[in-house]
Amino acid sequence: MVNKTGMFRNAARNAAAAAQTEVVEADDFVLHKYADYETYRQVQEQGNKDKLTAQFVTKGHIFFLAGYLRNTLGPVDFGLCHGVRRGKEQGWFRRKLKGANVIGTDISETANRFPNTVQWDFHEVNPEWSGKADFVYSNSWDHAYDPQKAFAAWLDALRPGGMLLIDHTAGHVPDSANALDPFGVTEAGLHKILTGVLDVAGCVHEVLDRSTDEQYPGKVFVCRKNA
Repeated sequence: MVNKTGMFRNAARNAAAAAQTEVVEADDFVLHKYADYETYRQVQEQGNKDKLTAQFVTKGHIFFLAGYLRNTLGPVDFGLCHGVRRGKEQGWFRRKLKGANVIGTDISETANRFPNTVQWDFHEVNPEWSGKADFVYSNSWDHAYDPQKAFAAWLDALRPGGMLLIDHTAGHVPDSANALDPFGVTEAGLHKILTGVLDVAGCVHEVLDRSTDEQYPGKVFVCRKNA
């Protein structure tokens, strides 16, 4: 059986074979650009299927974030998790945030196989969610072809005072970008992009340091929409 690391590598190789991307590099980020949207969609859907049984984020990390949200926001009624593949993230949030309606999204049609998961391109605003979410979480933003557009859509979904939680790990840096995970950025670069998207609507509230977590080391950028 192919292990998780092998699944991720195989999926990246398949994506590189399926799509020729234009690589845009700057001091703090790398972005692979696709020939057109349909190519992007097809690559992401196949990548989802290639990695369907693999899990990147850990249950312990989600439980930590659920506790943070509960302690910071109080009761949580509604949340969104973007790019969830088979829906583990929202299941773990639901377990810890008892009574909360937490929905996961994925661009692939496989989303329809899993509980509380909908097929959705996370770059797009969903009017049904606008201004309603207590929180939006993702560790899959490196799959964005246009990160500013994706983050703006997630900000739109937040209620006043709501929080956007963005993981940054070794898998999100510029050197990790590829045809399947098209966007990689440094911590400083991510902070700059988020600050630009938030503009006057909110701020980067804090950065949670989880670098000593043995199973899922990294940091979490916590953005808060103005109340």
